[in-house]
Amino acid sequence: MKKSLIALAVAGVVSAPAFAATSNVDVYGKLHVALSFYDDSNMSDTQVSSNASRIGFKGTEDLGGGLAAIWQIESGVNLDEQNGTFANRNSFVGLKGGFGTALIGNHDTPLKLVGRAVDLFGDTIADSRNVMGGGSDTRGDNVVAYISPNWTGFSFAAAYSTDPVSAQANAGDVADMSLYNLSATYANGPVYVGFAYGDGDFHEAVGWGAHYRLAGGFTFGDFKLVGQYDSLEDDSTTVGTLAGDYDAWMVGGSYTMGAMVFKANYMQGEYDTVGTNYIDPEQWTIGMDYNLSKRTSVYVLYADGQNITLGAGGGTSDQVAGYPASNVADDDNSAFSVGVMHSF
Repeated sequence: MKKSLIALAVAGVVSAPAFAATSNVDVYGKLHVALSFYDDSNMSDTQVSSNASRIGFKGTEDLGGGLAAIWQIESGVNLDEQNGTFANRNSFVGLKGGFGTALIGNHDTPLKLVGRAVDLFGDTIADSRNVMGGGSDTRGDNVVAYISPNWTGFSFAAAYSTDPVSAQANAGDVADMSLYNLSATYANGPVYVGFAYGDGDFHEAVGWGAHYRLAGGFTFGDFKLVGQYDSLEDDSTTVGTLAGDYDAWMVGGSYTMGAMVFKANYMQGEYDTVGTNYIDPEQWTIGMDYNLSKRTSVYVLYADGQNITLGAGGGTSDQVAGYPASNVADDDNSAFSVGVMHSF
């Protein structure tokens, strides 16, 4: 599994080496740009996209007695279109000690992070959130979170947001718009298992019920297998944002051969009510990463599916929807993408 997410410490950045006992400010980031060739049956296009590129600043202050103050400010940048938003990614202040970690600010939900741990094509146009997203899979504003210590691979996290979608408004948090998330994970040796639950007034306000997520992975030698299952209830009394309860699943695998990582996955979602306005999505992807160094890699992938928006899950700066405006029939959507990633 991804080392930064093994303990699911509401982001690996909280437990990263940069939070050692030092008062220095650490600058970090990830630059990710891809050239993609899209075909959605209605049109073909070529685009340069910035995929979840970011720059951040983080640090700590040793308060004595095993207690430390921690902070982080992380901002998204679109390398292809010269824009971004300051502190729009995980940004917080908190305390860390033997009791665990507590933070306040804006941050990925624990449910979101359970899914991030098993996505083989995360932050690309083929991100699993093209099908497996929605519900509590979000980065919430106005978050108070707690992350437990790691007990021989087991840890849990809890997060509460007074208003997860305030969208930088200067007005106060919207009343009765809260969101809460819980997760439990086990990561020890080759095994990863994560379970998460999300619900709250925010869900009810948009017609959702509870959101459940189960994810797992197993590594043996150079092979890795991953899987994920999501269930999001439709709680609307009239026509809501869902056409009934939504269930989705994903399976995937990878094989590492030297500097090359070959990988593939398949995912499918299904609404339990058939309607003309909602069509079941599916997507399959194959690709290869080539690691030029520990910090720089290039990749190539091909993704194909129906009723999806390629790039939507990973926050790609250029997204292509694969369904007609009327949403009345299945529509294919595919893309070939070549990208480069550099972390610093």
